[in-house]
Amino acid sequence: MAEQMEYIVPPWEIEAYVESLNISELENVGTKSWLDFHKKLTLLNQQNVLEITGLHEESVMEWFISLKKIPILVYEAIQIDIWKHKVFPLLIDFNGEPTNTFMLFSIFYHEVIAVSLLENILFHCESAQTLDDTVIDLIDYTVQHITTLLDGTILEVYEIKNADSCLEEIVEKQRAFEFDIGMRCISILHYLIEILDNLPLCAISRMLAIHDVPYLFAQLIENQPWKKQNEDDEVMMYEGSWRKIKPSESGKINKREGQVWFGLRELLLNPKCSPYYEITEHRLSQLSKLQKHLHDDILDQIAPLIELKRWLAYLNISPTMPSSNSTCPVRVEVMPQIKSSILEKYHKKWKKLARHQSKYLFTTDTSYIKEAAQILSDVYDLEKLDRIETKKCSLCQEPSKKRCSRCKEVWYCSRECQVKDWENHKNICDTITKTRHDNTFLNS
Repeated sequence: MAEQMEYIVPPWEIEAYVESLNISELENVGTKSWLDFHKKLTLLNQQNVLEITGLHEESVMEWFISLKKIPILVYEAIQIDIWKHKVFPLLIDFNGEPTNTFMLFSIFYHEVIAVSLLENILFHCESAQTLDDTVIDLIDYTVQHITTLLDGTILEVYEIKNADSCLEEIVEKQRAFEFDIGMRCISILHYLIEILDNLPLCAISRMLAIHDVPYLFAQLIENQPWKKQNEDDEVMMYEGSWRKIKPSESGKINKREGQVWFGLRELLLNPKCSPYYEITEHRLSQLSKLQKHLHDDILDQIAPLIELKRWLAYLNISPTMPSSNSTCPVRVEVMPQIKSSILEKYHKKWKKLARHQSKYLFTTDTSYIKEAAQILSDVYDLEKLDRIETKKCSLCQEPSKKRCSRCKEVWYCSRECQVKDWENHKNICDTITKTRHDNTFLNS
């Protein structure tokens, strides 16, 4: 019997939710109307994740495509990115230490939500036809955030365990979001590369002639920001969060690494791309570094990379040969509009905007704070978040859907793993259960 799907947004409301979406105004960030908008977008993202993890029909994705609402997600991501660089520092200068974190947290999280939806929706090639000229803005945005992954200081956020103040907590959370967005942007850019044939030529030109994405991807392969070592010299891999690699996974390609390799192969071997990418001496020296990474373990996992390895080897012998079309096509550049239009609209108005938003984001009006918290309570409902988060078995780290019936805190993939782990889990389970019972008794 098929498992019945639970809903975050009922199926009869998804269309109405998506249809009601419109781009927000930057000056409204933090108001109750903006929080309502944030709530809708977040619930749609939660529903989308639930549909994907449950292998159900992706109705959220279908409505975003059919109603042509994907450009709104691009706009929202770029707008919040501008806000965190232009407005947030002024808010702190004017108001000092925030008294709560949830309002500012919601704004930073808004960008994550927009990018998460973009990542999941753009996985489907049908989405290409609804991007229109916003694809240029999206390419610029993804390249910018992927580039930040090459800055090792962003990784430091995962080494800091505690924040001493609300402001430090917000800043550390911002940096964590920044890293996660960068990782998701690898997926988004990979999906755009996969559907290049369905995108305007200006998109290819933007990736190759303006941003040199092959060089960027080669740098990612060299730096591998999705991997690090912890204090015990154990290898950690980033998959939405950092986790230890099991011995059996040693040498296994990470999802993001695989996406980078596939993106490189497409950009370098697709005949449609070669007229836009001249192999200069500098590019040759950088691309040649990829050869040492294309060893047998990689080629066994991604067989199509054999063709890329041959191309790179031939490139070193005859660097002009792969770009056989020496005549560069006439390029008609489409300039990105979203970021420039926002910057132009608020030029020399950032201080005024920050003072205006201070009234909402740093308010001491308890009734307003309570109303804002009430709007967001449904969004950050722990039970809902629990349903969409992928759980790992406490023993073997495999995806799990069963949890300890006593403490309800530890997850297992099977009864066998639960039995094997019982000696380790027993004391913790007893402590959690006793604490919960005592709290219930005291509050009754």
